[in-house]
This record gives sequence, structure tokens and C-alpha cells, in this order.
Amino acid sequence: MLKKSKIAAAILMATATAGVNAAYVNSDGHGQVALLPYYNVNNNFITNINITNTTDLYKVVKVRFRESRISADVLDFNIYMSPFDVWNGTIRLNAGAGVANIITEDESCTFPGKALLQAGVDFRNIYTATTNEDLTEGYVEIIEMGVIADGAGPALDGGDEAEIDASGIADGAINVVAGDRSIPAGVLHDATGMPADCSVISDAWNAGAASAANINGFEPGAMTTEGVAQDAGGPAAPYADTMNAGLVEPTGGLNAYAIMINVGSGAAFVEQGTHVNDYATVAQHYRSNDASNYLLPSLSSGDNQVASMLDATGLGVKALAMPLTEFDTGAVNDIAPNPSIPMGSNPFPMAAVLSADAVSAPYFVEANISGETDIVVTYPMRKHGIYNSGTLTLDLDGVGPLAACTGTLDDGVDDGATVNLPTLGTPANDYPDDGLGAMCLNAGFAPNATPDVEVGLTYYDYEEQTATVAPGSDDFSPVPVNAPTIVALEREVNVVSVNRNAGGNQSVLGTPAANVFNWTLDAGFEAGWVTISTNPAQYDYNTNLSIQALIETVGGVGAANWTGVPVIGFSAMAGDVGPAQLGETVDLIRSVNRL
Repeated sequence: MLKKSKIAAAILMATATAGVNAAYVNSDGHGQVALLPYYNVNNNFITNINITNTTDLYKVVKVRFRESRISADVLDFNIYMSPFDVWNGTIRLNAGAGVANIITEDESCTFPGKALLQAGVDFRNIYTATTNEDLTEGYVEIIEMGVIADGAGPALDGGDEAEIDASGIADGAINVVAGDRSIPAGVLHDATGMPADCSVISDAWNAGAASAANINGFEPGAMTTEGVAQDAGGPAAPYADTMNAGLVEPTGGLNAYAIMINVGSGAAFVEQGTHVNDYATVAQHYRSNDASNYLLPSLSSGDNQVASMLDATGLGVKALAMPLTEFDTGAVNDIAPNPSIPMGSNPFPMAAVLSADAVSAPYFVEANISGETDIVVTYPMRKHGIYNSGTLTLDLDGVGPLAACTGTLDDGVDDGATVNLPTLGTPANDYPDDGLGAMCLNAGFAPNATPDVEVGLTYYDYEEQTATVAPGSDDFSPVPVNAPTIVALEREVNVVSVNRNAGGNQSVLGTPAANVFNWTLDAGFEAGWVTISTNPAQYDYNTNLSIQALIETVGGVGAANWTGVPVIGFSAMAGDVGPAQLGETVDLIRSVNRL
């Protein structure tokens, strides 16, 4: 039996009683959420994305591509996966438009319809803060939206089956004679590998929208007034209410990986996803063309508020019930010219389980075989206000002309309100209020004097290769070259290109010059490893002033020793062997605070 601390045991007991588990990174390679830290179409690269449903359930999956500068959503769509299904697509450069383009030969049902993806779809740069070059690289969010009710199948749905009922009122029972249509039957692949009828997806959404009084087909999810996912009928009841009609709670089991291929050299780089389980207990189903909710679900919209990881002994669990943010993180993430789109108020469980005090990676730039290394460091929670170089304020302009928002930050009072989005005319929950019931436009992030994320770079060579130990001294090899060099990695996706001291830039990925961080080694160093570290005292969830202003409770998250910055990534290395270039990726080595 695992030994747990009294606090951890009490938290886990409380969450089990409430039917809620704790979010955690699943090292087994599957989960409700999968994050791919990088896609790339520069330097002759294409990126193949592969998503596998490892379960015997019908899954609805959100795939969202975010560009590299500010994590702006540049394309997203839904995939409706049958049991044990695989979906794959290829991201390539549309040279004429100068942006990434995705194409697939996959036949799995999607929304919008798969014919569009099979023809190829450009990523969309509609933002004033991003360039087309920013869209040539980025990262991928893959989020399970829920399980399609399958009646007599294995889904926990009370025996109901997702359907388009001919009567206009779904009862979860398929009457073929009356003209009812089964949604899972339409999604299921037949003996030829083709889904039986993908038109059932669009028709199910239309059936759900046909009547405000009757429940049928698919109907979207909704957020509570506190900005988290909900399902009024219960997570296992697909037609008990209008929220997430046709779906039941997510169960995990999604695996994702990518293969980046340099079509010029033939080198291939496999990129493993980071998988998180128990992020949500209710479905979150939305159309990708819903102008008010297209950013849902997000990494901040799950209803589970508990984060957990193994403790430092490996025998117990470190767990904490995390607070919500003062406002929906979309309310204060206004990306012009788009309005503030809801993204949820619960980023801390995801942020905590992804956090590390430091990450390390190998580098290899030996000149005799044209060695190259790029290190990808992605911060997927900055868009949700977690260490994003700013501190939340209710008076962003300081002196006018806008009035400050109502309330006081970091006082233990929830200042979020239900307001109408100014440009969309639809209600949004947990948004800043102007005191008159309308959305306040003066809440936002004031830039910090010290930029996030500040990291230290300390690098080493191989043992006894270049850095040596003086005879008779009490020391070990390798010897640090120098004290950490402090740099600011201020993009959502940061590519650190490692250059040998002589010979110029040896970039693997070909990141645009305006976006890359070039790091030149000291003379004599061509292979070794580097530690990219943050200051735990600076990035402490309980004492950091930016975190304190962001959450609705007083002070920090409520417990010490939750430190670090949410980060994912890898080291990509290449070298020439004969006439060919060979490539390899190595996941970042993580230093996590488990105390």
C-alpha cells in the first residue's frame, strides 16, 4: 500500500468522495489531454501528427494548433473517433501564402467535414500581434471532449445511445423503423476502413440546434458562473439536459506523437506528446465554428481543481486542491482584433503538473560530421496568465479614460460576473464587471519590470573531453563552464539554436531569424548537455505576486513547495553519416519539486 502524507491522503479522500480525481502527467503515454510541443514547416520540414484512440470507446477530440509567439489559435477542429481509431495529418508550408497548411488522407469523421482537410487548409493569421512567420511553427493541443454514448456498448451512459431522433426529441433508444439515426453507427469504420456515414455529425449538430425546447443530436457544453465545465444532468447521462447532449464524461486513453521530416535531407525526428489524465470529469463539446466558444475546451476549462504527482520519496502523493483565477483567463487575454473569448478559470491543476524548476537537454554540434542542435522550450500555460510577464490589474490604463473594474484583487472575494461580450452579444461567465453589469474593458496584465520567463543556462561538455579536473583536486567531471547566463525566453514556443564557437549557425529546424534564440558555445565545446533553470523563489505559486493577483483566493495557491514554470519540449540533434543526414530527438530532462 502506498504511504501518503496526512495532507495528501485527506485531499485524495475528499476528492474521491466528491467523485473527482487529481490531474497528473501519465508517463504511460496516454491521457485526456495530449500536448505536442512543436510543429514546424521551415527548412524543408513537414510535421506528421498522429492521434490514437487506444480504447474501445467512441471519442470526440479537439485538435487545436497554436502559433509560436502568443499561442493564438490558428486552426482547430473536432475529430470523431471510433474505437481503436487513428487519425493522422501532415502540416506543410503553403509557400504562396507563407503560412502552414494541414492536409490529411484520413477518413475519420471530423467537424468541419473531412473533405476540407483532405483538400488542405491554411492556418489563419487574423491577429495584429502575429506574423506569418510565427505561424510556421507552434504547438498542438489535443483535448478529449467526451465519449459518445453507445447504448449497449462499454460507455458509461446508462444504456442510452447518441442519436438523431426522427421525432425531434432524443430518448437514447434507436428506432430504425421510425427513422432514428445512431451517431456511433455513423462514425464506426466498416470492413473497408471507411466510416459508415460521416454526415451524421453535421446533422446531429443541426438537430440539436433545431429546437430550444427539445433535446436531440448534439448540443454544446456550458460553463458554470465560476468558469469551469459543467453538465447539469450528470456526466453519465447523455440526454438529461441540453449540455453536451449525446456525450458522456471523458475517460482518457488518447495517445499523440509527431514525426518531423526534413524532406530535403531525409532526416526524421520523432516527438512524443505529454499526456495528462483526470483533467475533467464532464464532457466539453463545442463546434469549432462557434464564435463565442471556439477556444473551449481549453487547458483551463476542466472542472477538476486538484493537481497531483509522486512525492520526493516515490512512495506517496503530493496533491493540492487548486484555486480558480479571479476571472476567466480568456477575459484578460484579448488578442486583437478578436474579442475576449472564454477559455475557463481553472488553469492551475494543469500548470502545476507541467511545472519544472529546470529542464536539461543534450547538445551535439561536432564539426566533423556537421552536428546541429536546436532545443525547443514551450510554455503552454502563458496564455492562461501563468508567468506571462505581466501582473493582473483592474485599471490597465492607470489614469483613464476607462474606469477601473469593480472589486479588489487578492482579497478572497470573487469579482467575476456574467456579462455580455461586447462584440459577440452573448453572455460569458466569470468576466470583469464595470459595476453596471457590463464587461469591464480595463482589466488586463500590466508588464512586469522583470520579464518572464527568465532562465539560467549552464552547460557542460562530456566527461574528460574538454573540461578537465586538475590532478589532485577534490572535484568531479564534467566541470561547469561558467555561472548561469540569465536570458529571457518570452515567446510561447522558444527555439534555442546551439552554435559551435566557429562555423556560424548550425540550425536543425530553421526557425525564422526574428524568432530564434541563438546560443554560441565557448571554444572547445561541441557536445554535452545544458541545464535551463528558473529561480524557485521567483516562480513559487504561493508567493509570486503575479500569481497572487491572478487567483480569487487570498495569497497564493495555499501550500508551499509548488514551484517552477509549466514547460514541455525536446532537443533535436542531427549529423551527417555518409551522404545522409540522421536526426534524433531527446525529451527534456525535468527537475520537478516533489517535496
